[in-house]
Amino acid sequence: MMLSPVPTYLLDKNVVRRIIEGLIHPGRFTDEEATAIALWRALRQSKSPMFISAETANIMGWFSTWREIRLFLDTVETMYAGKYFKRWARRLQEYGFNREDAKMLGLATYGTDATGGILGVEVIVTFDRSLINNYEVQRHALERRLQAMTAQLSPPFREAGLPEVVHPIEGFHLLE
Repeated sequence: MMLSPVPTYLLDKNVVRRIIEGLIHPGRFTDEEATAIALWRALRQSKSPMFISAETANIMGWFSTWREIRLFLDTVETMYAGKYFKRWARRLQEYGFNREDAKMLGLATYGTDATGGILGVEVIVTFDRSLINNYEVQRHALERRLQAMTAQLSPPFREAGLPEVVHPIEGFHLLE
C-alpha cells in the first residue's frame, strides 16, 4: 500500500446527491447542484481520482440501471475502511464529530481502494458546514492525536495524514 502520488478526493453523500440530481434534471439546477456538477466535471477533467464511501456506493448500486447513475459511478471508485479506520473514527467522536462525520474523516485518513493500493485521500468535499467548521476548530488537536497514534504504527500507516475538508466551491481553488 502506498500514498497516492496525485490528490485524491472523497465526495460525501450530499455532494453525490447533488451531482445525481443535477444529472437527472439538467438545465434546472439549484445552486448546490450546479456547484457540485461543475466541481465533478473539473475533477474529471483534471483526472483527479474521486472516491465515494462504500455505503454511498451500495445505495447507488440499487439504482444502477439509471443511465445518470451509471455515468456517475463510472467516474468514481469506492473507498473501503482500512486497518485502523475504526480506531481513528472512534477517537474522532471524542472531538465532537457525529458518527457519520467521524466515519468520513476516518475513511479519508485510513481508507483504501479496492486493490489496497492507496491510504486515505487528500480532500473531503462536503456541503456540511458544521463538519467543516468543527474540523477547522479541532484541526490542531486532531493533528497531535493522529501524530501520537501513527508514531506507534508500521508503514504505510505511519504516514497517514489528515485531509483537507472543503465546501465544493473551495474545491475549485485546490485545482488551480
